[in-house]
Amino acid sequence: MTASGFQGWDRVPPSVFDVSGKERETIVLYGFVLDGRLNADVLKESWKKLCLKWPVLTGRLRKCTAGPSKGTGEELRGAVQWEYRIPPTHELVKVIETDMADSRPQNLRSVLVEEKPEEKVRDSYDFIQGSSLPQDRPTAHFGTRPGDTKARTRSKNMLLFASNAPLSLDHLFKEDRPMVTTKITRFEDATTIGIALPHVLCDAAGASEVMKAWSAIVNGHEDEVQPLPKFGQDCFAPLAPGGQQAKEESTRRAEQGQKGFQVPPGWYAYTLWDTIRFGMGFAWDLFWTRPESKIEGRDIFLPTAWLEKVKKTANEEIVQAQKQKTSRTGEAESKVEAEEWVSTSDIVAAFAIQHMCVPDARGPNDKRLLSFLYPSNLRWLPTPAGCDPLPSPYLHNGAFTISLPEQPIGSLVHTLTLPEVALQIRRALVAQTQPEAIRQGLIWRLANRNKLLTFFRPFNFWLVGTNWRAMKLYDTSFEGALEGGGAAGASSEVSTGTGRTLKVWAHVIMDIPLRNSFGIVADDPAGGVWLGMTLSKDQWRQLEEGKWSGLEALKLYEPGPASHP
Repeated sequence: MTASGFQGWDRVPPSVFDVSGKERETIVLYGFVLDGRLNADVLKESWKKLCLKWPVLTGRLRKCTAGPSKGTGEELRGAVQWEYRIPPTHELVKVIETDMADSRPQNLRSVLVEEKPEEKVRDSYDFIQGSSLPQDRPTAHFGTRPGDTKARTRSKNMLLFASNAPLSLDHLFKEDRPMVTTKITRFEDATTIGIALPHVLCDAAGASEVMKAWSAIVNGHEDEVQPLPKFGQDCFAPLAPGGQQAKEESTRRAEQGQKGFQVPPGWYAYTLWDTIRFGMGFAWDLFWTRPESKIEGRDIFLPTAWLEKVKKTANEEIVQAQKQKTSRTGEAESKVEAEEWVSTSDIVAAFAIQHMCVPDARGPNDKRLLSFLYPSNLRWLPTPAGCDPLPSPYLHNGAFTISLPEQPIGSLVHTLTLPEVALQIRRALVAQTQPEAIRQGLIWRLANRNKLLTFFRPFNFWLVGTNWRAMKLYDTSFEGALEGGGAAGASSEVSTGTGRTLKVWAHVIMDIPLRNSFGIVADDPAGGVWLGMTLSKDQWRQLEEGKWSGLEALKLYEPGPASHP
């Protein structure tokens, strides 16, 4: 599609929040291994129906060359001037069919189908299921996520799930490709589906909405999928410079003799000198200490029974501490007992933080500071004053990150217990997701979007966590497309599969190689939670040796012939 070929297409800017953070520069790939052979024609026709309902999925991502045709004004739309270009209704069918056509180059095709009828899925992707792992302890194994996040070349897993995905935002900006691409591979015993989405269009919750809608159509519930409500309306505009809430907050602080906006706890807008100091340290780590070739991602399975045991102990300790507080202060016991608790996700995040810090901590007296970033999501938080609630479904970025108070890495690993770290995470989440904290945090972020915003000082250790448990990725099911399953257009072949998800794979493409990060991926129906951690090979070796106190060593799982049912 040439530039002139976009004539008449709608030009819709992303939300000001979508383009306010560095995550806008990432492309996220999601892969699903589904039990049984699925009918590719059913999947393609269902994807076409979804694109007709949600045309943005077949739209293009471009940099602005002129003011948007929709919206309330470019001053409210963020410093990064990007836009979605969406086909008009009368051209939509033609564009969708052209994007799918076999005559298009494979790397630009919106839905690419690959047939491997003589192979089993494990010939291409040797994944581990939770049901194959010990149910009494955390278990790590070499796994499914390449270390090369810059994706200069595609790994084996990327070729399976995303051989037609863009490798950079430049591919989206400059090539004639839809923002969202899918890859279907049919094996003898299973089908894999990969989907690639730019974060400026969808966060993980948005991606799960896309998969949920697609599977609903496949499974015969097309009437449940409605057009995206309020699409193109920026719910965050009142908080951005020029917006009503930002103006009122600026006036209020000026009257109090305060400059600028309230800085959220643990956040920094770097000066030039801060940026230089951080850049020098990061470059040393990137090119010398832990180059990309030494970075390795592993998946860790945390059994439900183990997590529940740890959570039960943690909450009992919290209750006991609250009772002691009650006896000292005279407060009503029932009131105090209800104040604090920790969740399963808090336990998983605490487990990840402590284990990832083990290789760097020199002992309990190591005073070097660690900063930690952890997400919530604005979809499930109170709506900031003066803003409209986010519609449902909502595809775009809703990730609202909190910063855990910085603390010495030595005490974090060697002094604090896992329940104590989990409680710190819960307290930070509660404090920083109050309505006024959300409003002020968003106003500050949007006002400083042209600066480098970080959750750590230039010389701190730092970790980033994500949590996708609420997306319920393992609930994805395409039983309506099973061969012989009765779906319209299905073949007469008998399928022995269920169409349900056996394994979830994920990968992030970004400019800077991933490090210092973990992701709570999903709950496995086998009874456990999948956690992905990215460390250097040397750091993994130190973890395996287990030469520290207070933490349970991770056992390396080496799959054998009997491990694959």
